[in-house]
Amino acid sequence: MTAPLRIRFAVPNFKGIADEYRKLPKSLSAITQGAALKRAMQPAFSALKGQVSGGNVKVGPTGNLRRSVKLITKRYPNTGTGVCVVGFQKAGTGKSKSAGGGKVKKGSDRAFHQFWLEFGTKERHVSKQATTPYVRRNRTTFKAMKKALGKKQAEELSDKTQKVKRQGGYIASSFNSLGPFRLKASKGGTGRVGTTPGYPKAFFRKSTTPINLGAMHPFQPVRRAWMQSKDAVSGSMEKELRVGILNAYKQMADHARKRAEALAKAEAGFPF
Repeated sequence: MTAPLRIRFAVPNFKGIADEYRKLPKSLSAITQGAALKRAMQPAFSALKGQVSGGNVKVGPTGNLRRSVKLITKRYPNTGTGVCVVGFQKAGTGKSKSAGGGKVKKGSDRAFHQFWLEFGTKERHVSKQATTPYVRRNRTTFKAMKKALGKKQAEELSDKTQKVKRQGGYIASSFNSLGPFRLKASKGGTGRVGTTPGYPKAFFRKSTTPINLGAMHPFQPVRRAWMQSKDAVSGSMEKELRVGILNAYKQMADHARKRAEALAKAEAGFPF
């Protein structure tokens, strides 16, 4: 397993910058710190988005990983600090809907597989025989419909099925997870079975022996994104923190000016 990612870099004159923020009102310090860090972390956000948008990691059938990339700021007015986090949104906390009619759902917080992509998995196997009865299209009925109506309309209207007592063998399928699909013979008379829609939106494999699905190697999108963007983040961190201090003082000056104007108007309206 890959070692945990540790993020380390130096900000020149950090103590001096921290002292300046301590001089600010705590609520204003938290707001400006959060805003500064958000600007500084934009390269990391863009890099991670690129990693899972067809860069190092291909976009999957649900798009959940790409959709879950977030840049979030958090402000703590009681301590006068602000933080910024770039990564994948915590999974399973929001609304979602079925991706294709199966158990797998899509939403902005459905990246349960983020850990596997970062650190990889051990080999996975289908080691239990499929013995559950299943249904399939009645071939005789479909053949008659196709002759009378044409293949396309027959596929749309055909719903009569026949029950098969036992599947047998070992089956790896996305039917229950990603939703229904149709089986089709591959071109060239190879006898292999394909699906409609095709992979990765659906897959089907049957074997007389246990199926080795292989291991997922670590794609490391977070680590790669950080290595790609850390120099840009480090280079802009001090600059953005200093800009944050200047913005804070400007806000304080603007607030003081508006307050003085309001007091002046109030005094002019009430002569004594």
